[in-house]
Amino acid sequence: MTLSLLRAAALAILLGAPAAAFAEDAPFRIGVIDDMSGVYSGNGGPGTVLATKMAVEDFGGKVLGRPIEVISADHQSKPDIGAALARQYIEQQGVSAIIPGGASSVGLAVQAMARSLKKTTLVSGGYASNFSADGCSPYGTQWAPSTSELSKTIAKGIVEGGGKKWFFIIADYVFGKNLAADAGETVKTSGGQVVGQVLHPLNVTDLASQLLAAQGSGADVIGLANAGPDLVLAIKQAKEFGVSAKLATMLVFENNVTALGLSTAQGLRLAASFYWDLNDETRAWSKRFMARNGNAVPTMGHVLAYLATTHYLKAVAAVGSDDAAQVQAKMLQQPIEGNLIQHAHIQPNGRVVSDMHIFEVKSPQDSKSPADLYKLVATLPGDGLFVPAEKSGCPYLAVR
Repeated sequence: MTLSLLRAAALAILLGAPAAAFAEDAPFRIGVIDDMSGVYSGNGGPGTVLATKMAVEDFGGKVLGRPIEVISADHQSKPDIGAALARQYIEQQGVSAIIPGGASSVGLAVQAMARSLKKTTLVSGGYASNFSADGCSPYGTQWAPSTSELSKTIAKGIVEGGGKKWFFIIADYVFGKNLAADAGETVKTSGGQVVGQVLHPLNVTDLASQLLAAQGSGADVIGLANAGPDLVLAIKQAKEFGVSAKLATMLVFENNVTALGLSTAQGLRLAASFYWDLNDETRAWSKRFMARNGNAVPTMGHVLAYLATTHYLKAVAAVGSDDAAQVQAKMLQQPIEGNLIQHAHIQPNGRVVSDMHIFEVKSPQDSKSPADLYKLVATLPGDGLFVPAEKSGCPYLAVR
């Protein structure tokens, strides 16, 4: 028996319960399958569970006359475990919708399983473009901006500002490879060139050899196609190598900046659809979140889980059922309300489009509090930035 099958069998024993028909008065369950303790737990993880519960509370705690229950599990950044958890949640726990997060490779496995079982997925913490492209689901929506939008938002401006020659340091899994490919394409179409690239394992402990390769390439820009602790390590070691001024970062979370400290992170630019201190509504929501999260500010993934859950529950209530096809049709039709993200709507491939912002990490002198991390540099309209549904490669457009 393969290791993957053994893991799946173990999960079946751990999570399995006698199959039972779920009565109409049983809890209406939403499952969060995320990295709860590993490299990406600060980006999503327990904070995503909290944000989902906040959405349920704000909705009123019930839908279809049933109390709403949020359950969660740690996928340990392993796709086979994520898929097995999704099956168990749907078949044994009666889950109506799943919010996958953490490594995109796991999220895609979760979405594929949910798709095969005709259940809803709300992707708030998966940034690979596949979620709304070749790996899309007729019952899925991708709320997180993908590697395509992240790279376009940052890379184009760097090339136009004179950073023509790029070298990429890439996390060796689907997100890192997609981010490097998308950023490389943006570099080329903007008039630059990619002079080299090097891979590194997920959760690496040293990036000296990769940084030496980048340093010796003659590149103007070192593009970091990684995230989480790998990104933090790359930035710290780049400073030691004297090449931090050449770095281009595209996906940076608030917890990464906190881990680096403003003295190290200052000047970094990043793309995001949300920042806690952007407007009155983001501040009000974030203060409620922070009061229950040890004063740690929410990430983009956290607020997107809140928005996705709220939007989903409104659709369920409107159609009077958790039938994934009916709910999906309603979700595509109804407006995304509020100002937590701006000018938002959903394309036929499940891709949530919204404005994207470029932020710059503040210096220690400019920061007024531990939560005061970014200053707004520019806002780019989502329309024209996100890949249109008909060009995404999603195979389910014709049936929606």
